[in-house]
Amino acid sequence: MWQHPAVQLGLDTLDDHARGCAILGTGGGGDTYASVLAARAALAEFGPVDVLALDRLDADALILPVSGWGAPTVGIEKLPSGEEGATLVRMAERWYGRAVDALMIGEIGGGNGVEPVGWAARLGLPLVDADGMGRAFPEGDMASMHVAGVSASPAFFADERGNGVVASPQDAQWLERIARALVVAFGGAVAGADHPMDAATARRATVLGSVTLATSIGAALRTAGLDGVLDVTGGTRLVSGTVTDVDRRTAGGFARGTVTVEGTGDDASRGVIVHVQNENLLAEEAGAPLAMVPDLITICDEGSNEAIPTERIRYGQRVVVIGIPCDPVWRTTDGLRIVGPARFGFDHGYRPIEELAR
Repeated sequence: MWQHPAVQLGLDTLDDHARGCAILGTGGGGDTYASVLAARAALAEFGPVDVLALDRLDADALILPVSGWGAPTVGIEKLPSGEEGATLVRMAERWYGRAVDALMIGEIGGGNGVEPVGWAARLGLPLVDADGMGRAFPEGDMASMHVAGVSASPAFFADERGNGVVASPQDAQWLERIARALVVAFGGAVAGADHPMDAATARRATVLGSVTLATSIGAALRTAGLDGVLDVTGGTRLVSGTVTDVDRRTAGGFARGTVTVEGTGDDASRGVIVHVQNENLLAEEAGAPLAMVPDLITICDEGSNEAIPTERIRYGQRVVVIGIPCDPVWRTTDGLRIVGPARFGFDHGYRPIEELAR
């Protein structure tokens, strides 16, 4: 959707990129704080990372999508080593008998959009300007590669101790089942690489331009606040208010629950409930939807405008809830089958946020 010439992610743009990833994370994808520290250290030691549009790579270039798996609440305390990316690349190169040409962020949202920057810097590899979601989703089969029919096999997993597992899932649903079992086995979080593909396949099977979009969102947030973010993304404000209830639990490798926001100011007397499974999936007011998955719902701090990850939402916070249209791939019949409201057990039929906002 967005095509750009080669750019770089460095120390001067990392914070903007992380802010944008947090917005796109819709509460999930992992907290960006530790990921920024790790990426900053890697960039300081090894230099900036090239970000390449896919058409700048040879058609047969091997691209390895990488991301973290697990409940965001675990990621705050179970810190990575920074070497997970190298372990994944070594496993992939042994499997294919050739070098990996570029990394791809599997999920641009949250810490998952930041951590691969550090991995790429340490490995001296470029990042492609694309990802598999255009946001964050809670389950591994919820990727544009699945919509496009790209095989999930082989899949590689690594933890902070250097342990590695290679899996051959028959499809994306089996990828999710295998990965979720490994998340539990590895203590609630594990790094993974799945849906390896060549650049020709990636050009038709990924969300294009998402890395530079994240950085642009972060820059707009820094210079113009949430109004700038809404201008860049075509989003809308859903409600401003105070968090009056948080029901959150970790179960089966996910953070699940609800967040209740009571409106203030112009939104006084309004009450909005946001339903969560790692990510914010549905915003309702008096039982009627304001925004729903696969469109993005992000809860931001009213003072700093920064996105608040699921695991850091607290009673009494003053917040602004915003909604952003998703990438068009998720509004197709196959996309909605994989990530539409029904997939998460919601009764609402999907309606685009633009329609709900009217």
